[in-house]
Amino acid sequence: MNTDHFVLYENIKQCVTLAGVAKNSGRHPKEADLGVISDAAVVVNNQTNRIEWIGKNAELPTEFGDLAARFSCEEEVWLPELIECHTHLIYAGTRHHDFALRCLGKTYQQIASEGGGILSTLTHTRKASPGELLESASSELEHFQKYGVGTIEIKSGYGLSLESELRILKCIQELQHHTSVLLAPTFMPAHATPPEFKGQTDEYVKLICKEWIPEVAKNKLAVFFDAFVEEGYFSVEQARTMCEAALASGLKLKLHVDQFTNLGGASLAVDMGAISCDHLDNVGRESIQKLAESKTVAVLLPGASLFTGTPYPPARNLIDAGAIVALSTDYNPGTCPTRNLPLMTTIACCQMGMTIAESIAGITYNAAAALGLQKELGSLEMGKNFRVCQLKADSYEVLPYCFGELE
Repeated sequence: MNTDHFVLYENIKQCVTLAGVAKNSGRHPKEADLGVISDAAVVVNNQTNRIEWIGKNAELPTEFGDLAARFSCEEEVWLPELIECHTHLIYAGTRHHDFALRCLGKTYQQIASEGGGILSTLTHTRKASPGELLESASSELEHFQKYGVGTIEIKSGYGLSLESELRILKCIQELQHHTSVLLAPTFMPAHATPPEFKGQTDEYVKLICKEWIPEVAKNKLAVFFDAFVEEGYFSVEQARTMCEAALASGLKLKLHVDQFTNLGGASLAVDMGAISCDHLDNVGRESIQKLAESKTVAVLLPGASLFTGTPYPPARNLIDAGAIVALSTDYNPGTCPTRNLPLMTTIACCQMGMTIAESIAGITYNAAAALGLQKELGSLEMGKNFRVCQLKADSYEVLPYCFGELE
């Protein structure tokens, strides 16, 4: 075997492989499924950036024993690089006044009806130049990287005109040329009905289906299509119409569902074969069972619940039923302006009844599954991409324990 391009990382205090989580397709993660290897070693092929071997230092195969390129990683805890599977990262302006209004007792829906919310951000985003959007997004990416994040899904949805939505998607495309972070672009024109279509949501949906989706798909600007299925935004039937058009154009599906009201959006997501359905704060019992019997990932966003003061999603019911559960920040200017993905594990453990193993699976393997990338990312196994999060720590348990501080 030619080992000229191999690199040995040895003396790793703990290597959290998540091999058992991967074996069980992300369902019912237990501590044993984290596949923790103490005093571990990892051999990487630098040409392919693939893991050639992983295991205990003492069991390192002899053919790797004399590698010239080797690094000692004492006092380090390794995990798969963290995956952020739901963000609205590209926008302009701020929504601190919305927060002030919520502190006075107004609800998200009330603020939106008075001109705040998504449409407030829309005004600023439409005015922003491509250069301004790129500069802001680049800064946000750096923040995420400080928290160990190496893959980020980014949605459009703050332009809501074809011109501005394309500008956001092209910004994601340009951003990818300047970062090592893997970006997954999502087209979300159905974030809200824009002001020029007020009272004409059905007409807006037709425009999205007939013109916008084909344009985005033709230019390969997105992998996913998303819609906000919620009272006052888009109905289940409107979402179904858009999903059918997206699938026909070759886009995969992710849906915002059952956040404030149980409209059956999660059931729609399963029926349409969506990669994930996200939020689920008010998901119904029947939909939980459908999710448990499907491959659609339930992406929970505890930061949004914390920030808006709404009920947390029923994580225990979903996990116990057998659903694949991921965690994300929902980073956006209105309902969760944080890039701290590890903090989501703390909230999940302390407020949603999740275990440390379940929460770590939620930001690694299961988050990869929420982007359809679990065959490449989310666990440290032979043949997979070598993308790791390295912590100076005694144990992986510090990740949810040191809330708000871990970088």
